[in-house]
Amino acid sequence: MAQTFDLIVAGGGPAGLEAARTAARFGLRVALIERKSHPTLLMRSCAQMFLMNMDSFYNEAMYPAPQQQRWVFPVNNFSVPYRGSYREFYACHFVAPNASDRIEIGDYERNACGAGVPAYVFDKAALLQGLFDECVSAGVVFYTGRNVVCASHDSGGVTLRTAEGDRMAGRYCIAADGVNSRLAQITGLNRQRRFINTARAVSYYIEGVRFERSEAIVLGMGWQRSQNRPLPFCLLPSVYGPEEYWLYVAGEQDFQYLIRRSAFRQWFGDVRVLRMRANVVNNWSPAPEPYAGGIIFAGDSCWFAEAENTGALMSGHRAAAAVCAAAHRGLAGRNALQDYLAWWRHNWPQAHDYREFVCYPLFNRLFTEEEYVYLHALVGRPLTWSLNPFKLYDRLMEGLRPHMARMERERPGLARKISRFRPDMALQLIAPAARSGFPNR
Repeated sequence: MAQTFDLIVAGGGPAGLEAARTAARFGLRVALIERKSHPTLLMRSCAQMFLMNMDSFYNEAMYPAPQQQRWVFPVNNFSVPYRGSYREFYACHFVAPNASDRIEIGDYERNACGAGVPAYVFDKAALLQGLFDECVSAGVVFYTGRNVVCASHDSGGVTLRTAEGDRMAGRYCIAADGVNSRLAQITGLNRQRRFINTARAVSYYIEGVRFERSEAIVLGMGWQRSQNRPLPFCLLPSVYGPEEYWLYVAGEQDFQYLIRRSAFRQWFGDVRVLRMRANVVNNWSPAPEPYAGGIIFAGDSCWFAEAENTGALMSGHRAAAAVCAAAHRGLAGRNALQDYLAWWRHNWPQAHDYREFVCYPLFNRLFTEEEYVYLHALVGRPLTWSLNPFKLYDRLMEGLRPHMARMERERPGLARKISRFRPDMALQLIAPAARSGFPNR
Protein backbone atom coordinates (compact mmCIF):
# COMPACT_ATOMS: atom_id res chain seq x y z
CA MET A 1 0.00 0.00 0.00
CA ALA A 2 1.29 3.45 -0.88
CA GLN A 3 2.40 5.94 1.74
CA THR A 4 0.32 9.09 1.15
CA PHE A 5 1.38 12.73 1.35
CA ASP A 6 0.18 16.12 0.21
CA LEU A 7 3.46 16.65 -1.67
CA ILE A 8 6.25 14.36 -2.78
CA VAL A 9 9.57 16.00 -3.65
CA ALA A 10 12.07 13.96 -5.68
CA GLY A 11 15.62 15.19 -5.12
CA GLY A 12 17.42 16.56 -2.08
CA GLY A 13 19.61 19.29 -3.56
CA PRO A 14 19.00 23.02 -3.05
CA ALA A 15 15.80 23.08 -5.14
CA GLY A 16 14.30 19.97 -3.53
CA LEU A 17 15.18 20.86 0.05
CA GLU A 18 13.85 24.40 -0.36
CA ALA A 19 10.64 23.10 -1.93
CA ALA A 20 10.14 20.61 0.90
CA ARG A 21 11.01 23.18 3.58
CA THR A 22 8.61 25.77 2.18
CA ALA A 23 5.67 23.38 1.73
CA ALA A 24 6.09 21.79 5.16
CA ARG A 25 6.34 25.15 6.89
CA PHE A 26 3.15 26.18 5.10
CA GLY A 27 1.33 23.17 6.56
CA LEU A 28 1.57 20.39 3.96
CA ARG A 29 2.55 16.80 4.75
CA VAL A 30 5.72 16.37 2.69
CA ALA A 31 7.95 13.45 1.73
CA LEU A 32 11.36 13.89 0.10
CA ILE A 33 13.04 11.08 -1.85
CA GLU A 34 16.82 11.29 -2.26
CA ARG A 35 19.13 8.77 -3.88
CA LYS A 36 22.14 9.64 -1.68
CA SER A 37 22.38 8.29 1.86
CA HIS A 38 22.08 11.86 3.16
CA PRO A 39 21.16 15.07 1.30
CA THR A 40 24.18 16.99 2.60
CA LEU A 41 26.74 14.66 1.00
CA LEU A 42 28.59 16.31 -1.89
CA MET A 43 29.22 13.72 -4.59
CA ARG A 44 29.96 15.69 -7.76
CA SER A 45 31.82 18.78 -8.94
CA CYS A 46 30.42 22.15 -7.93
CA ALA A 47 32.14 25.56 -7.99
CA GLN A 48 30.02 26.66 -4.99
CA MET A 49 29.69 30.26 -6.15
CA PHE A 50 27.06 32.66 -4.87
CA LEU A 51 25.94 34.64 -7.91
CA MET A 52 25.69 38.21 -6.69
CA ASN A 53 23.31 40.72 -8.28
CA MET A 54 25.85 42.37 -10.58
CA ASP A 55 23.15 42.13 -13.20
CA SER A 56 19.69 40.64 -13.04
CA PHE A 57 20.05 36.87 -12.77
CA TYR A 58 16.60 35.26 -13.01
CA ASN A 59 15.31 38.80 -12.33
CA GLU A 60 16.35 38.54 -8.67
CA ALA A 61 18.55 40.72 -6.46
CA MET A 62 19.83 38.08 -4.03
CA TYR A 63 22.51 38.82 -1.47
CA PRO A 64 24.13 37.10 1.51
CA ALA A 65 23.48 38.43 5.02
CA PRO A 66 26.35 36.90 7.05
CA GLN A 67 25.38 38.46 10.38
CA GLN A 68 21.87 37.05 10.11
CA GLN A 69 23.24 33.75 8.72
CA ARG A 70 20.81 33.93 5.81
CA TRP A 71 20.72 34.26 2.06
CA VAL A 72 18.11 36.82 1.05
CA PHE A 73 15.97 36.84 -2.12
CA PRO A 74 14.05 40.13 -1.81
CA VAL A 75 12.22 40.05 -5.16
CA ASN A 76 10.80 36.59 -4.44
CA ASN A 77 10.33 37.47 -0.76
CA PHE A 78 12.11 34.63 1.04
CA SER A 79 15.40 33.75 2.68
CA VAL A 80 17.25 30.53 3.46
CA PRO A 81 19.61 29.61 6.32
CA TYR A 82 23.35 29.58 5.77
CA ARG A 83 25.73 29.13 8.71
CA GLY A 84 28.88 28.30 6.75
CA SER A 85 31.94 30.30 5.81
CA TYR A 86 32.61 32.50 2.78
CA ARG A 87 35.66 33.44 0.73
CA GLU A 88 35.66 36.58 -1.38
CA PHE A 89 36.89 36.88 -4.93
CA TYR A 90 37.03 40.01 -7.01
CA ALA A 91 36.97 39.45 -10.77
CA CYS A 92 36.64 36.99 -13.62
CA HIS A 93 39.75 36.73 -15.80
CA PHE A 94 39.96 35.10 -19.22
CA VAL A 95 43.63 34.16 -19.55
CA ALA A 96 45.40 33.41 -22.85
CA PRO A 97 47.51 30.32 -23.56
CA ASN A 98 50.69 32.28 -22.71
CA ALA A 99 49.41 32.48 -19.08
CA SER A 100 49.92 36.24 -19.14
CA ASP A 101 47.56 38.23 -21.35
CA ARG A 102 44.02 38.42 -20.05
CA ILE A 103 40.59 39.93 -20.54
CA GLU A 104 39.27 41.10 -17.19
CA ILE A 105 35.63 41.19 -16.13
CA GLY A 106 35.37 43.28 -12.99
CA ASP A 107 37.84 45.72 -11.47
CA TYR A 108 39.93 43.45 -9.23
CA GLU A 109 41.63 46.21 -7.24
CA ARG A 110 38.45 48.22 -6.69
CA ASN A 111 36.46 45.19 -5.58
CA ALA A 112 39.29 43.95 -3.33
CA CYS A 113 39.69 47.23 -1.46
CA GLY A 114 36.00 47.50 -0.60
CA ALA A 115 35.07 50.22 -3.08
CA GLY A 116 33.29 47.74 -5.36
CA VAL A 117 31.31 44.52 -4.98
CA PRO A 118 33.10 41.24 -4.21
CA ALA A 119 31.70 37.84 -5.12
CA TYR A 120 31.72 34.78 -2.87
CA VAL A 121 32.35 31.08 -2.79
CA PHE A 122 30.54 29.19 -0.05
CA ASP A 123 30.30 25.81 1.65
CA LYS A 124 27.51 23.95 -0.13
CA ALA A 125 27.35 21.24 2.55
CA ALA A 126 26.59 23.96 5.11
CA LEU A 127 23.82 25.33 2.88
CA LEU A 128 22.28 21.88 2.49
CA GLN A 129 22.61 21.17 6.22
CA GLY A 130 20.75 24.35 7.13
CA LEU A 131 17.93 23.52 4.73
CA PHE A 132 17.83 19.90 5.93
CA ASP A 133 17.62 20.93 9.59
CA GLU A 134 14.69 23.22 8.90
CA CYS A 135 12.99 20.48 6.86
CA VAL A 136 13.29 18.11 9.81
CA SER A 137 11.93 20.74 12.19
CA ALA A 138 8.96 21.31 9.84
CA GLY A 139 8.16 17.58 9.73
CA VAL A 140 9.41 16.55 6.28
CA VAL A 141 9.64 12.74 5.99
CA PHE A 142 12.90 11.68 4.30
CA TYR A 143 13.42 8.56 2.20
CA THR A 144 17.15 8.41 1.51
CA GLY A 145 19.10 5.88 -0.54
CA ARG A 146 16.11 5.59 -2.87
CA ASN A 147 15.99 5.69 -6.68
CA VAL A 148 12.74 6.61 -8.42
CA VAL A 149 12.07 4.25 -11.33
CA CYS A 150 8.39 4.75 -12.12
CA ALA A 151 5.86 7.58 -12.03
CA SER A 152 2.16 7.55 -12.82
CA HIS A 153 -0.63 10.05 -12.35
CA ASP A 154 -4.41 10.24 -12.35
CA SER A 155 -7.08 12.61 -11.03
CA GLY A 156 -5.99 11.83 -7.48
CA GLY A 157 -2.38 12.89 -7.96
CA VAL A 158 1.00 11.23 -8.62
CA THR A 159 2.39 7.87 -7.50
CA LEU A 160 6.14 7.21 -7.45
CA ARG A 161 7.84 3.84 -7.12
CA THR A 162 11.47 3.29 -6.18
CA ALA A 163 13.91 0.55 -7.10
CA GLU A 164 14.04 -0.28 -3.40
CA GLY A 165 10.32 -1.19 -3.30
CA ASP A 166 8.72 1.97 -1.94
CA ARG A 167 5.40 3.23 -3.26
CA MET A 168 4.41 6.80 -2.44
CA ALA A 169 1.35 8.76 -3.50
CA GLY A 170 0.95 12.52 -3.38
CA ARG A 171 -1.68 15.00 -4.41
CA TYR A 172 1.25 16.98 -5.87
CA CYS A 173 4.79 16.11 -6.91
CA ILE A 174 7.85 18.32 -7.51
CA ALA A 175 10.77 16.89 -9.48
CA ALA A 176 14.02 18.45 -8.32
CA ASP A 177 16.24 15.52 -9.23
CA GLY A 178 18.95 17.47 -11.00
CA VAL A 179 20.41 18.05 -14.41
CA ASN A 180 20.31 14.31 -15.24
CA SER A 181 16.68 14.10 -14.11
CA ARG A 182 15.20 10.62 -14.12
CA LEU A 183 11.67 12.02 -13.91
CA ALA A 184 12.26 14.22 -16.98
CA GLN A 185 13.02 10.96 -18.78
CA ILE A 186 10.15 8.93 -17.30
CA THR A 187 7.48 11.55 -18.01
CA GLY A 188 8.68 12.17 -21.57
CA LEU A 189 9.68 15.77 -20.85
CA ASN A 190 13.09 15.22 -22.46
CA ARG A 191 11.45 14.22 -25.74
CA GLN A 192 10.24 17.84 -25.98
CA ARG A 193 13.79 19.22 -25.62
CA ARG A 194 16.89 19.43 -27.80
CA PHE A 195 19.79 17.31 -26.61
CA ILE A 196 22.95 19.46 -26.63
CA ASN A 197 25.79 17.27 -25.40
CA THR A 198 27.20 15.08 -22.66
CA ALA A 199 29.85 16.96 -20.68
CA ARG A 200 32.44 15.21 -18.53
CA ALA A 201 34.94 16.84 -16.21
CA VAL A 202 36.99 16.39 -13.05
CA SER A 203 37.50 18.97 -10.32
CA TYR A 204 40.60 19.01 -8.14
CA TYR A 205 40.94 20.72 -4.77
CA ILE A 206 44.57 21.78 -4.72
CA GLU A 207 47.16 23.73 -2.76
CA GLY A 208 50.46 25.22 -3.88
CA VAL A 209 49.02 27.54 -6.54
CA ARG A 210 51.00 30.76 -7.11
CA PHE A 211 50.04 33.58 -9.46
CA GLU A 212 49.24 37.28 -9.26
CA ARG A 213 45.76 38.48 -8.34
CA SER A 214 44.77 34.96 -7.43
CA GLU A 215 41.48 35.83 -5.68
CA ALA A 216 39.55 35.68 -8.95
CA ILE A 217 37.81 33.09 -11.04
CA VAL A 218 40.18 32.25 -13.91
CA LEU A 219 38.73 30.93 -17.17
CA GLY A 220 42.02 29.89 -18.66
CA MET A 221 42.80 28.59 -22.12
CA GLY A 222 45.84 26.37 -22.08
CA TRP A 223 47.11 24.82 -25.28
CA GLN A 224 47.78 21.14 -25.81
CA ARG A 225 50.53 21.51 -28.40
CA SER A 226 51.11 17.84 -29.08
CA GLN A 227 47.44 17.64 -30.18
CA ASN A 228 47.19 21.28 -31.34
CA ARG A 229 43.99 21.95 -29.45
CA PRO A 230 42.73 24.27 -26.71
CA LEU A 231 42.80 23.05 -23.12
CA PRO A 232 40.16 25.06 -21.22
CA PHE A 233 40.08 25.08 -17.43
CA CYS A 234 38.48 26.97 -14.57
CA LEU A 235 40.40 27.93 -11.43
CA LEU A 236 38.60 29.39 -8.44
CA PRO A 237 39.41 30.11 -4.78
CA SER A 238 38.07 27.40 -2.46
CA VAL A 239 36.09 28.10 0.69
CA TYR A 240 37.86 25.31 2.57
CA GLY A 241 41.19 27.07 3.17
CA PRO A 242 43.05 30.31 2.38
CA GLU A 243 45.61 28.48 0.22
CA GLU A 244 43.18 26.07 -1.41
CA TYR A 245 41.80 26.34 -4.97
CA TRP A 246 39.24 24.49 -7.06
CA LEU A 247 40.45 23.45 -10.53
CA TYR A 248 37.98 22.18 -13.11
CA VAL A 249 39.31 20.50 -16.24
CA ALA A 250 38.24 17.81 -18.71
CA GLY A 251 40.15 14.97 -17.05
CA GLU A 252 43.38 13.64 -15.59
CA GLN A 253 45.31 13.77 -18.87
CA ASP A 254 44.51 17.45 -19.35
CA PHE A 255 45.23 18.15 -15.68
CA GLN A 256 48.72 16.67 -15.92
CA TYR A 257 49.49 18.50 -19.15
CA LEU A 258 48.24 21.79 -17.72
CA ILE A 259 50.34 21.68 -14.55
CA ARG A 260 53.49 20.14 -16.07
CA ARG A 261 53.83 21.14 -19.72
CA SER A 262 51.63 24.15 -20.55
CA ALA A 263 52.62 27.79 -20.07
CA PHE A 264 50.52 27.70 -16.89
CA ARG A 265 52.93 25.26 -15.24
CA GLN A 266 54.57 28.26 -13.54
CA TRP A 267 51.37 28.64 -11.51
CA PHE A 268 51.44 25.03 -10.33
CA GLY A 269 55.07 24.42 -9.38
CA ASP A 270 54.25 23.16 -5.88
CA VAL A 271 50.74 21.90 -6.50
CA ARG A 272 49.29 19.22 -4.21
CA VAL A 273 45.98 17.48 -4.88
CA LEU A 274 43.89 17.29 -1.72
CA ARG A 275 40.76 15.60 -3.12
CA MET A 276 38.82 15.15 -6.34
CA ARG A 277 35.26 15.10 -7.59
CA ALA A 278 33.81 14.49 -11.04
CA ASN A 279 30.63 14.92 -13.01
CA VAL A 280 28.93 13.67 -16.15
CA VAL A 281 26.14 16.00 -17.25
CA ASN A 282 23.61 15.76 -20.06
CA ASN A 283 22.81 19.26 -21.29
CA TRP A 284 19.41 19.93 -22.85
CA SER A 285 17.58 22.95 -24.15
CA PRO A 286 15.08 24.28 -21.58
CA ALA A 287 11.76 22.46 -21.35
CA PRO A 288 8.79 24.16 -23.06
CA GLU A 289 7.35 24.43 -19.57
CA PRO A 290 8.27 22.90 -16.18
CA TYR A 291 5.33 20.48 -16.08
CA ALA A 292 4.77 16.99 -17.46
CA GLY A 293 2.96 13.87 -16.37
CA GLY A 294 1.26 15.66 -13.49
CA ILE A 295 4.67 16.62 -12.06
CA ILE A 296 6.09 20.11 -11.49
CA PHE A 297 9.77 20.47 -12.39
CA ALA A 298 12.20 22.73 -10.54
CA GLY A 299 15.87 23.70 -10.70
CA ASP A 300 18.22 21.87 -13.05
CA SER A 301 15.68 19.19 -13.98
CA CYS A 302 13.97 21.29 -16.67
CA TRP A 303 16.60 23.92 -17.43
CA PHE A 304 19.69 24.12 -19.63
CA ALA A 305 22.92 22.90 -18.00
CA GLU A 306 22.70 24.07 -14.38
CA ALA A 307 20.43 26.59 -12.68
CA GLU A 308 23.20 27.49 -10.19
CA ASN A 309 22.52 27.14 -6.48
CA THR A 310 20.71 30.46 -6.23
CA GLY A 311 18.49 29.70 -9.23
CA ALA A 312 17.67 26.26 -7.84
CA LEU A 313 16.60 27.76 -4.51
CA MET A 314 14.32 30.29 -6.22
CA SER A 315 12.72 27.65 -8.41
CA GLY A 316 12.16 25.23 -5.52
CA HIS A 317 10.61 27.95 -3.39
CA ARG A 318 8.26 29.23 -6.09
CA ALA A 319 7.17 25.71 -7.07
CA ALA A 320 6.31 24.87 -3.47
CA ALA A 321 4.48 28.18 -2.96
CA ALA A 322 2.33 27.44 -6.02
CA VAL A 323 1.54 23.96 -4.68
CA CYS A 324 0.54 25.39 -1.30
CA ALA A 325 -1.77 27.93 -2.93
CA ALA A 326 -3.38 25.20 -5.08
CA ALA A 327 -3.80 22.91 -2.06
CA HIS A 328 -5.43 25.72 -0.06
CA ARG A 329 -7.97 26.23 -2.85
CA GLY A 330 -8.53 22.48 -3.25
CA LEU A 331 -7.27 22.53 -6.83
CA ALA A 332 -4.85 20.31 -8.74
CA GLY A 333 -3.46 19.84 -12.23
CA ARG A 334 -1.62 22.14 -14.56
CA ASN A 335 -4.14 25.01 -14.46
CA ALA A 336 -3.88 25.20 -10.68
CA LEU A 337 -0.14 25.85 -10.94
CA GLN A 338 -0.15 28.75 -13.37
CA ASP A 339 1.54 31.07 -10.86
CA TYR A 340 4.69 28.96 -11.01
CA LEU A 341 4.53 28.19 -14.72
CA ALA A 342 4.18 31.89 -15.60
CA TRP A 343 6.93 32.89 -13.16
CA TRP A 344 9.27 30.29 -14.65
CA ARG A 345 8.63 31.37 -18.25
CA HIS A 346 9.16 35.05 -17.45
CA ASN A 347 12.26 34.71 -15.26
CA TRP A 348 14.03 31.78 -16.94
CA PRO A 349 13.69 31.22 -20.72
CA GLN A 350 12.39 34.73 -21.44
CA ALA A 351 15.16 36.30 -19.34
CA HIS A 352 18.07 34.08 -20.43
CA ASP A 353 18.68 32.60 -23.88
CA TYR A 354 20.45 29.27 -23.39
CA ARG A 355 22.21 29.76 -26.73
CA GLU A 356 24.11 32.66 -25.18
CA PHE A 357 25.45 30.20 -22.60
CA VAL A 358 26.59 27.85 -25.37
CA CYS A 359 28.25 30.74 -27.22
CA TYR A 360 31.15 31.21 -24.82
CA PRO A 361 32.67 27.69 -24.94
CA LEU A 362 32.03 27.34 -28.67
CA PHE A 363 33.32 30.81 -29.53
CA ASN A 364 36.51 29.92 -27.70
CA ARG A 365 37.12 26.95 -29.97
CA LEU A 366 37.29 28.99 -33.18
CA PHE A 367 40.83 30.27 -32.80
CA THR A 368 44.44 29.20 -33.02
CA GLU A 369 46.83 29.55 -30.10
CA GLU A 370 48.38 32.67 -31.58
CA GLU A 371 44.95 34.20 -32.24
CA TYR A 372 43.97 33.66 -28.61
CA VAL A 373 47.03 35.53 -27.41
CA TYR A 374 46.37 38.38 -29.84
CA LEU A 375 42.73 38.75 -28.71
CA HIS A 376 43.53 38.69 -25.01
CA ALA A 377 46.17 41.37 -25.47
CA LEU A 378 43.72 43.77 -27.17
CA VAL A 379 41.48 44.59 -24.22
CA GLY A 380 43.20 46.92 -21.80
CA ARG A 381 40.41 47.91 -19.42
CA PRO A 382 38.27 45.93 -16.95
CA LEU A 383 34.86 45.11 -18.37
CA THR A 384 31.51 45.28 -16.58
CA TRP A 385 31.55 43.00 -13.53
CA SER A 386 29.20 40.03 -13.87
CA LEU A 387 29.14 36.33 -13.05
CA ASN A 388 26.00 35.63 -15.04
CA PRO A 389 26.99 32.64 -17.23
CA PHE A 390 24.48 33.68 -19.87
CA LYS A 391 26.34 36.95 -20.38
CA LEU A 392 29.96 35.75 -20.65
CA TYR A 393 29.93 35.90 -24.45
CA ASP A 394 28.34 39.36 -24.33
CA ARG A 395 31.07 40.55 -21.96
CA LEU A 396 33.79 39.24 -24.27
CA MET A 397 32.25 41.06 -27.21
CA GLU A 398 31.95 44.22 -25.09
CA GLY A 399 35.73 44.14 -24.87
CA LEU A 400 36.47 43.13 -28.48
CA ARG A 401 34.03 45.30 -30.46
CA PRO A 402 35.96 48.58 -29.97
CA HIS A 403 39.02 46.89 -31.54
CA MET A 404 37.35 45.39 -34.62
CA ALA A 405 38.62 48.11 -37.00
CA ARG A 406 42.17 47.50 -35.86
CA MET A 407 41.64 43.76 -36.15
CA GLU A 408 40.34 44.10 -39.69
CA ARG A 409 43.58 45.87 -40.62
CA GLU A 410 45.96 43.55 -38.77
CA ARG A 411 44.15 40.19 -38.82
CA PRO A 412 41.33 40.27 -41.39
CA GLY A 413 40.81 36.50 -41.20
CA LEU A 414 40.38 36.65 -37.44
CA ALA A 415 38.00 39.61 -37.75
CA ARG A 416 35.84 37.61 -40.17
CA LYS A 417 35.63 34.68 -37.71
CA ILE A 418 34.39 36.97 -34.98
CA SER A 419 31.97 39.03 -37.07
CA ARG A 420 30.33 35.92 -38.58
CA PHE A 421 29.77 34.15 -35.28
CA ARG A 422 26.14 34.10 -34.08
CA PRO A 423 24.30 32.21 -31.30
CA ASP A 424 22.64 29.90 -33.85
CA MET A 425 26.11 28.93 -35.09
CA ALA A 426 26.95 27.64 -31.62
CA LEU A 427 24.21 25.01 -31.87
CA GLN A 428 25.48 23.99 -35.31
CA LEU A 429 29.05 23.71 -34.07
CA ILE A 430 28.06 21.56 -31.11
CA ALA A 431 25.94 19.15 -33.17
CA PRO A 432 28.77 16.55 -33.47
CA ALA A 433 29.02 16.50 -29.67
CA ALA A 434 25.31 15.68 -29.47
CA ARG A 435 25.85 12.67 -31.71
CA SER A 436 28.60 11.36 -29.42
CA GLY A 437 26.64 11.88 -26.19
CA PHE A 438 24.27 9.51 -24.40
CA PRO A 439 21.00 11.34 -23.71
CA ASN A 440 18.61 10.06 -21.04
CA ARG A 441 15.55 10.44 -23.21
